[in-house]
Formats: sequence, structure tokens, C-alpha cells
Amino acid sequence: MKKTILTTLLVIAAITVNAQFLFRINGGGLQKPSYILGSVHTMPGAILDSIPEFVKAEAECQQLYAELDLSSQQQMNEVKTAGQQATTLPDGKTIFDVLKPEQLDALNYRFKETFQVSLTDSAMKATWNYQPFVFPTTFAMIFTLTEMQKHPELTMTGMPLDAVCITRAKERGMTFGQLDQVQSQDSLTKLRDTWMENIDSQVDSLMSFLEHFDERKQQAVDEVLQAVTVAKYWKIGDYNSFDTDAFWISQLEKSPALFKQRNEKWMPKITSAMQQTPTLFVFGAGHLIGKDGIVNKLREAGYQVEQIKTN
Repeated sequence: MKKTILTTLLVIAAITVNAQFLFRINGGGLQKPSYILGSVHTMPGAILDSIPEFVKAEAECQQLYAELDLSSQQQMNEVKTAGQQATTLPDGKTIFDVLKPEQLDALNYRFKETFQVSLTDSAMKATWNYQPFVFPTTFAMIFTLTEMQKHPELTMTGMPLDAVCITRAKERGMTFGQLDQVQSQDSLTKLRDTWMENIDSQVDSLMSFLEHFDERKQQAVDEVLQAVTVAKYWKIGDYNSFDTDAFWISQLEKSPALFKQRNEKWMPKITSAMQQTPTLFVFGAGHLIGKDGIVNKLREAGYQVEQIKTN
């Protein structure tokens, strides 16, 4: 979860009308091309009509595939509920059952310092039943959001691009598909049980985080500054620099479940959809790059993938 939140925040950028990571897919037996739009998830969807190449690609496609149906409030609620179910402690346990008194004191000290409220306050009761790894994630998210406020180019405004793409597709009567899916209750239970088997490791990681609190805080600041650099790639559509950026490559390697493993699950859906009809795919740009990225995987599978430059 920590990797998911940090990675999402790191790709937030202000985009000009000349910026897009739009790709055309040909070859591999396709009768007509399909397209990929690498997305910044918080990029305002209103920008789409300012990109004629995207409008043209959209008009050529008969179906759209996205990570999840971000236009569906019901599904977003299901995703939120699923995350809560997977990260809570079972059998009515709370964080007070997991940590020793001195460990609780260390956690509460930093909690009060960061949130201006004690973990033992009744208002914080909702946090009591979360597994230990959720606390470093929460701290890191606050560090990141605080630093982001200092950088106007990382401002989140408007309805996100992914959701607008989905809404437009549905309005046009395009077929819609999802690359990911909300996990079943059985899967969530197994996932939570697996994490619980490593509860001691979670506690150790939490204590290490608290011990190196200031260092971790600075790390979050540095990552936001790196996001500012990445934003420059978006502003000029410099995909090649993004694809070879050492920081981003390291993020992919650190988060195989977020990138590599998901890409592997997506590939059969992507190739199958393209063989059916011209398809527009919209997903996070981080899934495009690297040796395990979708662009490279498609090329290895015999497809021709080229970036469409804005005139």
C-alpha cells in the first residue's frame, strides 16, 4: 500500500496542452491500429479536447480499456472497502493488541507530532484496528502531500483524465473493459491472513520507520522534488527521458507487484482486445516504461509501437 500511495503521488504533474504519452500499435496481425494513452491519474480530463491527436485516435477506436471504472462511484466505494478489509486486523484486534507499551509510546509520540492528536483519543478509534504497515504509509502520505503544496506544478485540479476517458467512451457507446478487478472477499481474507502471518515483520518495519523518522520524512520530500523533474518530461512530451529516468526505473524495481506483475496480467487482455477491434487503452504512464513495461512487452510480442508526437 505504501508503494501504491507514493507512486501515485509521484506522478502528479501539471500538464500543458502539448503533453501526452500517446502511442499507436500496429502489426501483429492487426487490421487497424489500437492506441495507448499513458496517464497521470490526477491530470484534468478537460485537456483531452486540446490534443487533436488523441481526439483522432479516440474516434478510430470501438472500445476502451482502463485500469478500473473510475467513473463508477459504486466501484470506487468497493475499491475503498476492499482496501479497508485487506488492511485491518482480524477478530476485533487493535493496534494496542499488537504493539508493546514502549512501541505504542514511540508510535503515539510521532502520531501526535504529525497529526496534532493522540492515537488514544477516541476520535482516532478508526485507526486502532489497522495493521502496523498502514501507519508508515499514512505518515509518508502526509509528508508527501505537505511538500506537494509547495509546488504549484503538482496541483490536482479537475475531473481526472482516466475518469473522463471512461465517461466519454460510455457516452459514445463504446465497449468498456477493465484491466484490473476488485478482489473477491475470499481473496481479501487470504491476503489479510498472509499479511498477518508476517505481523512481527510489520512491527519491526514500523519501529524502524519511527527510529529513522526524520530520514523517512526527508525521503518523501526528495521524492516530491523528483516528481517535479518528471513533470518536465510531461510538459514537453519527452517520453525517452522518462523511459530512462534512473529514479523511475528504481521505483519499478522496488514495486514489482504494482508494475511488473500487473503488466503481466494485463498483456493477455490487451492483445486479445486489440485482435477483436481497434481499442484505446488508458492506464498509468509508469506501466509503459522499462524492460517489463507494456511498450516493450508489446514489441517483444511482435507489435509495432510508436509514440505519436504533438504537432
